[in-house]
Amino acid sequence: MKSIVLILRGCPVGCLGAYGNEWIVTPNLDALAAQGTVYDRHYSDCPDPLAARQAWWGGLRPDDPPRYLIRAQRPEHDAAPESDAIWVEQFDARPGLSPADALDALLPKVLTQLVELPNWLLVIELDRLLPPWHVPPELFAVYLEDLLEGEPDAEPPDPWVDPPVGWFDRDDFASWELLHRTFATVVTQLDAELGWLFERFREFQLDASADWLVTSDFGYPLGEHGILGPFRPWLHEEFVHLPLLVRHAGGNHTGQRIDSFTQPVDLMAILRSESLLVRDVVISKMECYGGREVARRTATEAILLPLQVPDDDDPRAPQFYLKPDDRWEVNDVRSQFLDRAEELEAELRQLDAMITFSPRPL
Repeated sequence: MKSIVLILRGCPVGCLGAYGNEWIVTPNLDALAAQGTVYDRHYSDCPDPLAARQAWWGGLRPDDPPRYLIRAQRPEHDAAPESDAIWVEQFDARPGLSPADALDALLPKVLTQLVELPNWLLVIELDRLLPPWHVPPELFAVYLEDLLEGEPDAEPPDPWVDPPVGWFDRDDFASWELLHRTFATVVTQLDAELGWLFERFREFQLDASADWLVTSDFGYPLGEHGILGPFRPWLHEEFVHLPLLVRHAGGNHTGQRIDSFTQPVDLMAILRSESLLVRDVVISKMECYGGREVARRTATEAILLPLQVPDDDDPRAPQFYLKPDDRWEVNDVRSQFLDRAEELEAELRQLDAMITFSPRPL
């Protein structure tokens, strides 16, 4: 088994063409999805970086291939030192002024080392989608063109490169536009860097000999439900619905889509080509930022149950959404389906005492 896993920290499904986005340009990820398998319903059990790493690598077996890590992210986003033991070797590709510079210099050396080995797993962690963002002015200008149409003398705004984590006013249309166009620029720039990575993989013939997997640890909230960044454990789609794209060695399974539920704990089973657990329900739970929440999703409904709210917050009521029509959880219909909602809430309160997704280092 030869596998390359790309971790796009903070990447939500809503920014990718493979999951229906029609305005952010991501040709390289779109091509990867078309050449492989898209997992449509991949949900985090706990949208936290430490919990994600525990889910991905906590089930490693002695017969799994040797593992290598390239840290192409800022030091503050590294895993705890306790996790170092799972890696045979770690490589440092810290981003400089241009995020791709260090990785550009390092990757060919790493691939030259690995291609001589019969089996291996290479993990590359990238944090381009976590602010502060690197925003190329010429690319940002492209995402402003339609916003400035009809106003030839208007002064283009500067990108919002370091938005503060916290509350977000959804009625502030100007801030919404600036935030989302800045993020779109960053996503497109990341996609271009991934295109460069894919070319390096092909140069070493790893399109024929290795599986490529792309996923994320959590989605970065951009004000969709009134918060910006990881500020509250509000387990809405933008926070817990994650991309999972797999291009199999040799281009097998081209254009395949998996509609059944998967979770981060399935990652190694996918790479081993093992049968996956069949789920009718996925549970997400998180306790942080002074709050605690648990969520339950099926193909037809989603319920979010706040169990603890920070002392200085307004009360947060349970919420109930009909799926798949209300994809982004805009229309809370709990009052219309109160009996069903209360039944599920009682079930979740029982589950809360039984399940623990506590972020902890490996």
